[in-house]
Amino acid sequence: MKRYSEKGAITVFLSLVCILFLSLLCTAVESARVQGCRAKAAAALDMGMFSVLGEFERELLDEYDVFFLDGAAGSGSYSTDALSGTLADYMAYNVDPNKGYLLSGFDPFGIQMTEARITGIGLATDGQGEAFYQQAVGYMRENLATEVISSWMERKKEGEELEKAGELYEKRDGDITKELASLEEQRDQMEQQQKESGETGSEAQLPAVPESRNPLNIIKKLKNEGILGVVLKDKGAISQKALASDCPSRRGLRTGNLPVEKKYGGVVDDLIFQEYLFERFTLFTDQEEDQVLDYGLEYILCGKNSDEKNLKSTVVKLLLLREGSNFVYLTNDTVSMGAAEAMAAGLVGWIPLPGLVTATAYALLLAWAYGESLIDVRELLAGGRVPVLKSADTWKLDLASLADIVYILNGVDGSSEEGLSYASYLQILFTLGNHRKYAMRALDLVEGHMRRRAATSAFRVDNAIFKIQAQADFVIPPLFLRVSNAFLKTGLTETDYHVSGSYAY
Repeated sequence: MKRYSEKGAITVFLSLVCILFLSLLCTAVESARVQGCRAKAAAALDMGMFSVLGEFERELLDEYDVFFLDGAAGSGSYSTDALSGTLADYMAYNVDPNKGYLLSGFDPFGIQMTEARITGIGLATDGQGEAFYQQAVGYMRENLATEVISSWMERKKEGEELEKAGELYEKRDGDITKELASLEEQRDQMEQQQKESGETGSEAQLPAVPESRNPLNIIKKLKNEGILGVVLKDKGAISQKALASDCPSRRGLRTGNLPVEKKYGGVVDDLIFQEYLFERFTLFTDQEEDQVLDYGLEYILCGKNSDEKNLKSTVVKLLLLREGSNFVYLTNDTVSMGAAEAMAAGLVGWIPLPGLVTATAYALLLAWAYGESLIDVRELLAGGRVPVLKSADTWKLDLASLADIVYILNGVDGSSEEGLSYASYLQILFTLGNHRKYAMRALDLVEGHMRRRAATSAFRVDNAIFKIQAQADFVIPPLFLRVSNAFLKTGLTETDYHVSGSYAY
């Protein structure tokens, strides 16, 4: 059988063309590979930042439902270099999947990290605790019932009305005090003139109300005494706890260099934040002793350094709210006005000085409102309730008994069930207070709580991180370009790549 055979051959031109096409193909594949390496580098940085922030302080989440990373890692001493080292360690395993293994697999997207560093941080205390505020409001918005917000809006409305009444009370008190002082001086002059002229009128000069029963003198004396001793049955039971002098709001703080995204703000969000505070911190009537301050909410409201001072400041604010409301009731009640005018006439006596009886009557109304307010505050502190606006049925103190106010106060037992509780009145005060101070004062208590735990005894809220910004440098070594270099001697060039990003809770 005849066999045929042919000799194969390839021309030099075709060989060169194949080399060119192979080089082109390898270059295209290398270009795609470099893009993949860049994506891997960016992903490695993102996962590294995520892993760093994954070491958030668990106690803060459990107790306050907020995420923060202790930048000092429990040591109390913040170090950007240490944080950058942690980032680099986490990224190393994503950059090199074979890290730590004896046998390495092929990685077509092999890259080399030359540096990773933290370039920016955002701290819990930045912007007067803005990050804490934002996280707290965000949490509450997801978990808060709409009726709670409606309740706070109602408290705000009631608070504004009570505040106006309190301002009216203060103004009238100041005006009447000045007017009465001037009129009494004129009265004294008239009495002196009567004595000099021999017209004594001794029987007519005797006042219908004895000095010892003069409500104005008794209330004046009562105002000079310590207010807590008046409104509390047992002043010795007041907590003596105080904040450390180096609490966050009273010391120099570390500051971050990243802005806080202000997603929440405004009246409604402020009320939501206040509800958050009421869920997390205690107040006087809770009587919980295992706290940094037993009266945490009073501290957030008033900002004094001890429980006793905060309670006193809160009581003063409560008194003013009740004084205004009670004074408005008395001035609008004809029976009360008549009783005040009748007693005023008895106190003034026979001197026919125009305006003296009227001024004295208003002074009595102011004293009467103050006495009723003392009963109200004592009722609240004892666990009872007090209506925002009084009526004849809920009014407790008559003018004739005002001289016995001290004995009446001793009988207040907190049994009243009509009206608002102490916590509700505290909510009213919160709506009227300085909202911008609340977040930072709350962080004072948060830090105090953390420091009481052995594991976090060195914790500082100005080391608590909510956001980081980082950057990393990589080298992408050539892979498929080696084919081109083998044939065409094009050279091997490494690709430098820089990536940056940020991550926040």
